[in-house]
Amino acid sequence: MKGYESLKKEKDFKETFNKGQSYINQHFVLYVRPSEEKGQLKIAFCVGKKLGYAVKRNRIKRRMRHAFYSFMPQVARDYQIIVIARQKAREIEFSQFCSSLRSLFKKANLIDVQKDHY
Repeated sequence: MKGYESLKKEKDFKETFNKGQSYINQHFVLYVRPSEEKGQLKIAFCVGKKLGYAVKRNRIKRRMRHAFYSFMPQVARDYQIIVIARQKAREIEFSQFCSSLRSLFKKANLIDVQKDHY
C-alpha cells in the first residue's frame, strides 16, 4: 500500500492551483492546499513536456515518487499536494534530488518535526 492517494480530478487540480499556497526551489514547484477529507493525503507528480520525451518524463516522475517514499511517513496528512519538476531536476544526482524535494516539503511545513529523524 502506498500510503497516499493520487490527485486525479481536474476540479481538485484547479482548486489546488488557484487556492493553494506555492513553494519553489531550483528543482521543484510545490502547490499545497488543505484537503476537505481528514486524514487523507492526495498528491500528484507532474512533469511538463519541456523536460523531454515520454521516457524521460516518466523517469523523472518515478524518481519523484521514490524520493517522496523515503520521507513519506513524516509528511502531514490532510493536504492536497501537486509537485512539479523544473528543468534542473533532469540534471541532478538522485541524492540531491531527494534532499531538494525533502527541503521543499520542510519549507512548506509539511514534514512533522517530531517524526523527522534524518
